[in-house]
Amino acid sequence: MIAKIGYDVRMNGMTRIWKSPPPTDPAHNLQDRILEARGITSRSQFEAFLNPTLMDLDDPNELQGTTEAASVLAEMLQNEKKVLIFGDYDADGITASTVLYHIISAATGREGPPIYIPDRIDEGYGIRPEAIEKFAKMGIDLVISVDCGVTAVEAAQRAQELGVTLIITDHHKPRDDGAFPKCAAIVHPGLEGEPKTPFAGVGVAYQLAWAFARVWSESQSVNERLKQVLLDMVPLVAIGTIADMVPLVGGNRIFARWGLQLMPSTTNAGLRALMDELDTPDKKLSSAHISFGIAPLINAVGRLSHAATAVDLLTHLEGDLAVGAAKDLGTLNRKRQTIQREIVASALEQIETQELEKHSIIIVQDDSWARGVVGVAAGKCIETHYRPTILLSGDGDELVGSARSISGFSIFDALSACKEHIEKFGGHDMAAGLTIKRESFNDFVEAMRKYARKHITAEQLMPTTKPDVLADLHEITHTAAVEIEKIGPFGIGNPTPVLQVMDAKVQDVHSMGRENAHLALKIGKERIRCIWWGHGDLVKKIANGTRINLVGKIKTNEFRGHRSAEIDIIDLDLTS
Repeated sequence: MIAKIGYDVRMNGMTRIWKSPPPTDPAHNLQDRILEARGITSRSQFEAFLNPTLMDLDDPNELQGTTEAASVLAEMLQNEKKVLIFGDYDADGITASTVLYHIISAATGREGPPIYIPDRIDEGYGIRPEAIEKFAKMGIDLVISVDCGVTAVEAAQRAQELGVTLIITDHHKPRDDGAFPKCAAIVHPGLEGEPKTPFAGVGVAYQLAWAFARVWSESQSVNERLKQVLLDMVPLVAIGTIADMVPLVGGNRIFARWGLQLMPSTTNAGLRALMDELDTPDKKLSSAHISFGIAPLINAVGRLSHAATAVDLLTHLEGDLAVGAAKDLGTLNRKRQTIQREIVASALEQIETQELEKHSIIIVQDDSWARGVVGVAAGKCIETHYRPTILLSGDGDELVGSARSISGFSIFDALSACKEHIEKFGGHDMAAGLTIKRESFNDFVEAMRKYARKHITAEQLMPTTKPDVLADLHEITHTAAVEIEKIGPFGIGNPTPVLQVMDAKVQDVHSMGRENAHLALKIGKERIRCIWWGHGDLVKKIANGTRINLVGKIKTNEFRGHRSAEIDIIDLDLTS
């Protein structure tokens, strides 16, 4: 019997606490040990995880509300009633709207229904009674929400009063008072305990589209036309799923895996234009191509302008119009990046001058900040101070902003506990949006700090990393790196594997990059190249012959036809 290997002592590296990797069987290769560390132990589990098929997707009728919603939608369309899709201004909401648009268009043989995206600044998130009143005046018979609506009790009541049928599809947390909208159907993965798959809004919309296609086809087997549309939509589901940072498990992993595989051959002219604008490669796409490429372009228009441009691009623009719209999104995203850098610099200056890092939660406010960008800026501030962070911008008597959190601390629960100081809020454990009265700012800050002091430990404020496995240097090969890539797509719920290497001898050390900002090492007799981005200053502290422990992520590298494995360092510890 071969003893399992692990490392049962926590270590403190230079920047993080290293949690102990779980014990694994040393007779197995790196890929198998990583999967074993993640609870995948049998050969059948390995096969199902590494080679998922679209046939393995959750049956749509297992999702609460889809059967009712699909029947209502089909009946409305058969009776030629006017349907409207009510979306959201982020990549998840936009792709969710697009999925329903295309399946309805294919079913009816006509242009899809109008899509209404609220203005981020003037209207904010979600369905309001005023919007329902507007739709009633337009003669709309059925409103389908995507990526929003589960808290829209008042809007649903107004819809009933005006005779507008409402279907809600959402994945956000319901109201804490237990009230739900009264409407024709609510499609939501989390209303009956833990969902089989924690879908994003686009995943919920796709499940409804699939259930609707069955009803329209009058069969569990969808007709060929609708089947092709459902297949064509999988790349868009992958975009919304990865962009919204839901766990890449179950159906989400299948959508992400197959969406990335199908994306290079997409027939959607708008998506093709976005990919061309970004010079997206034709093969081997990863979740990073969405997280740092396509999704920011789609999100940028909702942050700085109106999301209608992205909706038009993905629903019906073609040719030069699609190319032009994609270029506009690229320009807006570059503008967003500039604004984001300015907000982050301003926020970090406030944090430093006011010594806010002494608190367990950071809350800062500035009237000049762009409301649509404070969320991503808050996330960047966490990279510096590693504390839950809320950035608020002024809007008359109100302050509107976004919150981002750290592992183990639910910002949604924190806001719920302090709701007496908040006008409205919504979101998830890791991110939320909120509005407060300007006059309530000080009381809100004090209440949130008090809650954070009680619920955040000192250890939680230290970044941690948990390696999947201990690895010997001889195991770190190009072949191993390729096999580990197959565990992807990586993201929330399926993070990029982390290796821990002990007592490695440094063979070469130098700085690299602009202003020598990055540290480059070669370690062991194998002379494995390791890069620690942003730590070029350590070149003075590490000499040839120094022995180090490190944690990092293995990746493939190709240079002048030579393929090798490299390690992106997350943290290291100098042992000598």
